[in-house]
Amino acid sequence: MNDTNDIFNAEFSRQYDASGERLKDISNNLHSLISLLLGNLASDARVLCVGIGTGTEIVRLAHQHPGWRFTGVDPSPNMLAVCAEKLEREGLSDRCTLIEGHVIDVPEREKYDAALCLLVAHFIQHPQRGGIYQHIADRLKPAGQLIAAEIAGDMVDPGFDSQLKNWVALQQAYTQRERDISEVKAELSRRLLLLPPRQTEALLLDAGFASAQSFFQSLLIHGWQAIKP
Repeated sequence: MNDTNDIFNAEFSRQYDASGERLKDISNNLHSLISLLLGNLASDARVLCVGIGTGTEIVRLAHQHPGWRFTGVDPSPNMLAVCAEKLEREGLSDRCTLIEGHVIDVPEREKYDAALCLLVAHFIQHPQRGGIYQHIADRLKPAGQLIAAEIAGDMVDPGFDSQLKNWVALQQAYTQRERDISEVKAELSRRLLLLPPRQTEALLLDAGFASAQSFFQSLLIHGWQAIKP
């Protein structure tokens, strides 16, 4: 996995939630569906949050399910610091364990009922995603589920620029700043590795998940539910 700490520095981490406001409508829809998909977990479920960032998904789910416990892992100490402050403010610190590192740093003996990996994998600059899905699968109980979401698309497909045009329109609508498509495409190529959705689905199956069902798409953001056998 590549080191993204140069991106998620202290200043960026402090502003992360505010900058995410432009995607709040998409985010609220995604999180509502995630709550629906995880609704059948036990009242004392344990949930692994990969690339936890500022802890948004923990806060949402913890308030909905007071018996759930969470482990959040992230390679950025700056993001984890913001997350820890947020959990303390929300009174959730005693139900959450935070780990600085990657999924492989989460003890494998700890088995989870579900895992979330939201808007993380596209930062991994390797077409096989560094085995992240396999590492997650290894830490799930049998029949455990992974909810994954990432920015995805086939950048060499002739039709990709049409998809990107809509993505740029979204950015412009919220920032009130003109963006050039070629500029945004170069930015995506420099910071992210977008894979075609079908390739992500293949990686999930290769990692040993019995199924990988698409449940969400909003422009370039795609979401899947994968179930461990």
